[in-house]
Amino acid sequence: MRLLIILCTTTLVALVIFIATRVVIAPPRSVATSPPRPSLPTLLVVAPTREPQSTPAPALSPAAVVVVPSLSATAAPTPSAAPLSARFNARPGDRLTIVRPGVFHINRVTADPLRVNILLFDLSAPEFALGVGLNDGWLSGRVRTSGLARDYAALAAINGDLFSENGLPQGLTMLNGQVATAPKRRATFALSREGKPFIGYFTEEWTWQAEVRASTGAPFPITLLNQPCVSGQICLYNELARSVPARSGALSVRTNSRGEVLALVEDKGLRVRANERVLLGTGAGASWLSKYARLGQRLQINIGTEPPLSDYRHAISGGPIILRAGQFVQDCMCALGDCSLTARPAAKLRCEDFSTDWKEKHYHSVRMPRTGIGFDQARQTLIVAVVDGYQRGYSRGITQREFADLLQEFGASEAMELDGGGSSTMVLKGKVINRPPDASGERYVANALLFFWREQLTPLPSLRQ
Repeated sequence: MRLLIILCTTTLVALVIFIATRVVIAPPRSVATSPPRPSLPTLLVVAPTREPQSTPAPALSPAAVVVVPSLSATAAPTPSAAPLSARFNARPGDRLTIVRPGVFHINRVTADPLRVNILLFDLSAPEFALGVGLNDGWLSGRVRTSGLARDYAALAAINGDLFSENGLPQGLTMLNGQVATAPKRRATFALSREGKPFIGYFTEEWTWQAEVRASTGAPFPITLLNQPCVSGQICLYNELARSVPARSGALSVRTNSRGEVLALVEDKGLRVRANERVLLGTGAGASWLSKYARLGQRLQINIGTEPPLSDYRHAISGGPIILRAGQFVQDCMCALGDCSLTARPAAKLRCEDFSTDWKEKHYHSVRMPRTGIGFDQARQTLIVAVVDGYQRGYSRGITQREFADLLQEFGASEAMELDGGGSSTMVLKGKVINRPPDASGERYVANALLFFWREQLTPLPSLRQ
């Protein structure tokens, strides 16, 4: 009996141990077959891991995924430009017109009142092109912006640089790689040969750093280009001037593009032919040319700017700069380096080359019509603006700070003013779309910026006759 009880007890203990062993060793079936399912949030950031995953990630809709770039050595491709419509935010009440796929026009009227016209151009579009217009294609005098738009068959245009009493642009003008007037330290918009926009200065002085050098090495400065020559200087003329005026006591030296002297003429005017240049000397300048210029010999002309003018195809000056790296810039009140008429006459500053009196009439709290141009940080969008003014009850005009804020609102990181006041004009599809304040209507100006949209990529028109 005792033996039977021991046998039964032993069997029962073995059975319990066997069952317990099975329960501990066998893992849960669900763990062996699949991982737990993650919950899917509305926005999921998916970061690629450095080791391959044996279990595939759950599929998500593209709108719900933000992909964080991996840390691999392969560089990600440069993203293509966003559509022009995605590069700005219009305000309620703005009137937006899609002129071309890469050209937008925004018209804004505020309660102040203020009348604003903005043009946006897609610089990444192959159909877009830009140019600078002169009357008849050379420095022949002033013309209306609308006339230049018509003559060059441009889609749009705005007025350009300030001009002197003789109608010549005051700063740098360059068209199709040829310089019409020399730079000074004033804001300049330029387009490089690679199609990249630039806003800045080409010189820190009142004119460029240029010289003519004889074969002996003797130098003489060249002060101006295609402008009336200052007594005692040497000035340079090219085909965009068409001619050199007669001047008593002056000596003119005609050269070819290589600098080889073709003719020397005293006291008479000269016509400047294509691919030729003329050096006009008066006083000490005439004496230098008389001493060193010889028929058939070469005179070397050196022109120094920073950046080099040879890197650019089109350029037009104005001023001042009002945006740098997305921040408002207030030009100082000195006339270049002359601060004698400012509140700090002993200051050592380098300002844009306008007189202090002119700046007092245009800067700070002055409200007036303004024309400006800028581009975004990526250099993919060109922003052009004209704001009307001097017309009470219609448009009050705008201050520099307000104008900078307006250009920045539409994406500008860099921006500058062009000639303003009664010159401010915007032309679109053959019509002046703003209201210039002069009683005579649209003003005659020295030059203009021209904008093209070429469905068929043809060369820009040239009016050289």
